[in-house]
Amino acid sequence: MSPKKGDRVSVPPLTGWNVIYGTTEAASGWEELCRVALPNAHRCLEALRADPLSRSNWNRQHQLRGRHATKDWKGVELEQWEY
Repeated sequence: MSPKKGDRVSVPPLTGWNVIYGTTEAASGWEELCRVALPNAHRCLEALRADPLSRSNWNRQHQLRGRHATKDWKGVELEQWEY
């Protein structure tokens, strides 16, 4: 079964945050990223699980700006961050 919107990105973490796909495009993009840059994808996932709102490395991980700064998810407005 192919991953799709709302699916878990990978096995649930023992501690920390669970990361899910927000769109079907994100699911296919993640699979492609893992194919071409697995070590980087792994570091990204571990950082997001540990502290998704970390400001310790602003050049690497920060909230998106402008109209992409937040997104409505199931009736709740959430911040959108990139790593």
